[in-house]
Amino acid sequence: MGACCPRKSPTAHISCSTRLGVGPLARDPKPVADAIRAVPKPPAHFGPSARAEWKRIMPVLVKRRVLSPADLHAAERFCEAASDIADAREAIAQQGGYIENRLGETKRHPAFTTLREATANSKMWASELGLTPKSRNKAGATEDGDDGNDNPLAVN
Repeated sequence: MGACCPRKSPTAHISCSTRLGVGPLARDPKPVADAIRAVPKPPAHFGPSARAEWKRIMPVLVKRRVLSPADLHAAERFCEAASDIADAREAIAQQGGYIENRLGETKRHPAFTTLREATANSKMWASELGLTPKSRNKAGATEDGDDGNDNPLAVN
C-alpha cells in the first residue's frame, strides 16, 4: 500500500495514486470552455529557437484543450525563455565558460546570468501552462465521481 492510503486495499491505492497523477489512469488537466482548437502560427517576431519551441508545445496544449486565447501570452513567454536558454548555451559553447573583460581579468561568461534567468522563467511559464508533471497533477486530474477524499471519517 502507498503512504497516501496505508490501510486500504491495493485497488484503493490505484485510485489514490491516480488522483496524485502517478497511476496508470492519470489524465491531463480538464479542458477550458474557450479552448483554442487549432495550432496558431508562431508570432512573426520569433527567431528560429522560439519558433521551434512553439511548434513543439502548441500541438500538445491544443490537443489537451487547456489553452484559451487569453493564455497565448504565457505560451509566447515560455517559447522566448526557451530561445534565450538556447542562445545562452550557444554563446557559452562558442566563447567558453570564462572570458576576459576589458581590464584583462578572467570572468565567468555573462551568458550564465541569462541562462539562469531564462531557466527560471521557463520553469515558471512551463508550470503555468501545465507542461510539467507536477503542474499537470496539480491541475486536478481525478477520476469521475471521485471527490479526492480518502478519509474514511469524512462527512460527505
